[in-house]
Amino acid sequence: MKTSKTKNSKLKLVIRIIVVFIILNIIACPIITKVIYDSMFPRYDCDPIVIEGKYEAIVANRETEKFSSGDNELVGYLYDSDEQDVLVVVVPGMNASMDEYLPQILRFSEEGWGVFTFDPTGTCLSEGKSMIGFEQELLDLDEALTFVESNGNFGYEKIVLFGHSRGGYAATAVPLFDHDIACIISIGGINSAMEGIMEPAVGMMGGFAYANYPMLYLYNIMIFGKGYVDANAVEAMDKTDVPTLIIHGSEDERIAVDKYSTYSHQADIEATDVNDEVDYILATEEGCNGHSDILRNSEGEANIELMEEIISFIAQNVQ
Repeated sequence: MKTSKTKNSKLKLVIRIIVVFIILNIIACPIITKVIYDSMFPRYDCDPIVIEGKYEAIVANRETEKFSSGDNELVGYLYDSDEQDVLVVVVPGMNASMDEYLPQILRFSEEGWGVFTFDPTGTCLSEGKSMIGFEQELLDLDEALTFVESNGNFGYEKIVLFGHSRGGYAATAVPLFDHDIACIISIGGINSAMEGIMEPAVGMMGGFAYANYPMLYLYNIMIFGKGYVDANAVEAMDKTDVPTLIIHGSEDERIAVDKYSTYSHQADIEATDVNDEVDYILATEEGCNGHSDILRNSEGEANIELMEEIISFIAQNVQ
């Protein structure tokens, strides 16, 4: 009998330990999730970029525009054109000022196209204590396009989206929110916010990140709502017929081309029956095939060959 009682006591102790462990995990998981998630999207402040040489003229004539996204005021620039035909909306990547895309903005301006760009929430000139999350840029772009539309597209007939990195994801997903877009260029983008979150989370937490996926998903829904969290490039291309050019670097060090990138979902996109106007470019030239250097040559100017392909794609779809 003593042996049986001893075994029962040990069993009860194990059960109690398991119950306490489960309770502690239930309490700790949301806290750990919030701490890790928030650490991924701190505020990004930047020093003003020195404007000189060939950029001076377009910068001198740009107009500052401000609009609201949630409780924050975002700052943008309008580079106006006399032709009033095409307006390219440049959507910056994470940890990037809108001025970092001046080489591309200048090239669009040389085509006679207008350009509108902005600093997302929690970035540089715009308000916000943090960048909040991947979905925030989608929300910001949604608000930016609503602002542009409320101003009669600033007189332009057609809107083109040019997004890089987190901005590339936002550009491909935003058609789900009923904006009239002529075409989209996405460079180094992810397919969905949750896929973008999981890549660095796995790097930080290992396999535990997958076990924590439901909590990450619920936390994102609490912040942004299910519509923004679930929005993704594949779904947007399935439900719309917006011509899209997807570009990725073969040696992208931040968003691996074969994992969470929009480019890696090529088979899923091509399996849809709606949008057959999706083109792909895999940049393989050494020095111009990473996440950021895909945009620039060794002198820091716009990647000429890539920009010419982008200009050609836009021209074909705004006629």
